[in-house]
Amino acid sequence: MATTHRGANLSSVWGYQRIYQGYLWLKEALFPSVSDDYLQWRKEFMHKRIGFGLWIGLISYLSRSIYNFYVYVIGIENVRAELDKYANAPQFAESFRDIIIIAFILTVGILLSCLWLNKTRFGKHYPAIIFLAFAYSCNGLLTQLIATFYQIPIKPNETVFLAFAVLLPLQWPLHFLAQLLPIIYYAVVFPLMGITKVGELSLFDRISGFDSLITFGWVCLVTNAGVYVYERLRRSEFESRRELQIFLHTISHDLRNPVMGSSMVVKQLLDKTVNGHTQVSAPILERLLQGSDRQLALINSLVEAYNADGVSMQLHFQPLQISTIAETVLADIEPKLIKNKIKLHNLIAADLPLVRADSTHLWRVLSNLIDNALKHNPPNIELTLSAEVIEGSWCGFIWPMTKPSQRLSLPRSSYKKTAASLNSTLMLLCCIQDNGIGIPHEQCQRLFELYTRGKRARYMPGLGLGLYLCRQIITAHGGEIGVISQPNKGSKFWFTLPLTASIEHP
Repeated sequence: MATTHRGANLSSVWGYQRIYQGYLWLKEALFPSVSDDYLQWRKEFMHKRIGFGLWIGLISYLSRSIYNFYVYVIGIENVRAELDKYANAPQFAESFRDIIIIAFILTVGILLSCLWLNKTRFGKHYPAIIFLAFAYSCNGLLTQLIATFYQIPIKPNETVFLAFAVLLPLQWPLHFLAQLLPIIYYAVVFPLMGITKVGELSLFDRISGFDSLITFGWVCLVTNAGVYVYERLRRSEFESRRELQIFLHTISHDLRNPVMGSSMVVKQLLDKTVNGHTQVSAPILERLLQGSDRQLALINSLVEAYNADGVSMQLHFQPLQISTIAETVLADIEPKLIKNKIKLHNLIAADLPLVRADSTHLWRVLSNLIDNALKHNPPNIELTLSAEVIEGSWCGFIWPMTKPSQRLSLPRSSYKKTAASLNSTLMLLCCIQDNGIGIPHEQCQRLFELYTRGKRARYMPGLGLGLYLCRQIITAHGGEIGVISQPNKGSKFWFTLPLTASIEHP
């Protein structure tokens, strides 16, 4: 009995998991997670398209109103005769005329107000509100509200549903909401209020009511499906363009420092030229050759990292000495250090254990982190590079969990443990610390996300990709990366890498 009961519980849990997984799949399909950049682009696209749509809607509504005025005002006797013939309700003709006139005045006023609001700051920030106001004024909801006072049920205009889907294919939830309220008002509110007939003609009998619901259902399904597919295509196109933009910017971002280093060396040689001749020492030639090799390696690694699918990153692991990579980076970035009058402290020892890493990508991480410190701080700061062996799991626990006020003053003994006391992978902790302006705590939480930039970054070129690329590279190496900072107290960027010895002998 106990075994049967336990099996039933496991089956129940498995069933709930399948339901929850189905819910997550449906949620992602209907409401996919998108980037902040796409949301901003979609808002701007919506704002521009609504401005165009409002003019089309206003012209279309005015032309339709001319016909309505002719039928319900000038030809009101014909309307009265038709209502008397089919519904035995000639008295409703004047009511229809009043509804048309009032709806015309209110609708034109709303459309003109939306046109004005769309040009203001409110319209740029809240285009969805303008869209709904535009839709409800044209698709029948406004007319239904007016007709309620005259005890006349009026159907939504499904033709307007289709027109909005073609003219303004923005977000299917907005279209669904714009369609839902007038349909509910017609199918639920009117019957609850007893407004179901025009004279003796019932608009809610079994045949006509069912036919109306089928028509509304199919129109809503087709329009919303079309808007959904259109938005998926636009989002895919946007993400493809962004991947290309990342690729192009990354090339310029990562090649800038070695090219500047080589240019600095060449400029020094030209300054020493005498009578058109100069002597070039072997170390200088070696440095130029190393810079060229590094540039070629970077180009190859970038092409591998951003290939056709845009997701894979090819890593060529080998045992590396972190001090050698750091010295290479500092040599390449030397012109910037001199220009910004940086007081450098390189405390990375030459006898540290080897790490298992890709030399080109590790060069990118150190170069980006140092360049980030120079870019977002004033001149004359102190920059300190350090590295030490720590316990991998302990590092991953201490750094994220400690409070921001405690992170800068953590003693080394609090996170450094011996391999004998804890059975986990040894890691090399590398830190780049400055005494600059610091970073607010709320910004530290999302600093490594795509396109995240500091407050001072709006005055500088670039897209804010450097730290995002660092996280991608370190994660691919099996390490972690983070920042410890407070405003006006400097920043400490850190990352971990697995040691070669720990990989070979876990």
